[in-house]
Amino acid sequence: MIIVYFAINTANAQEISSQFDYRLGTGISLLGTGDMRTLMVENELNYKFNWYLATSVSLAYAKSNSGVFEASSFFQGNLNFYLSPFKNDGKGDFRIGAGLSTYDVSDTRIFRTENSPEGFFVEYAYDERQAVGANILLEYTRTLGEKWLLGIKSFTQPYFNGDINSGILLKVGRVL
Repeated sequence: MIIVYFAINTANAQEISSQFDYRLGTGISLLGTGDMRTLMVENELNYKFNWYLATSVSLAYAKSNSGVFEASSFFQGNLNFYLSPFKNDGKGDFRIGAGLSTYDVSDTRIFRTENSPEGFFVEYAYDERQAVGANILLEYTRTLGEKWLLGIKSFTQPYFNGDINSGILLKVGRVL
């Protein structure tokens, strides 16, 4: 009887995939309602509680040389919780998320230009700020084979200091 019990439990354990997955995403972010168009890269670790609930932590970096400033970049950390209203069946997963975000933004702008007999001079001003805000997310992920994931994520992040960041990322991942 004990041998049968262990044989059944071992077979069931082999069928259950990991509840963790890692995802790498890249895409476009509009920092400050589109004032700066950034190229963003995100690393994300997800944990699936059950077919309906999941959580993730992520770190992101974005940089731009296009917009109202000469350059802008940010580092970002996020903690999100997701609801899969149509059930994460292991093949396709549409999920709605919300969470917290914190970021550190650096902006560089031209402060002053001067054309003198010695030459042309440009002075730059450098601003840095940190903010905490909320995440609102929509995401769809499709499983390819047993371990690979391909998805798309759209997000908006209103920050408590008045900043806003919105964007869309294409993601590839692997079940761990």
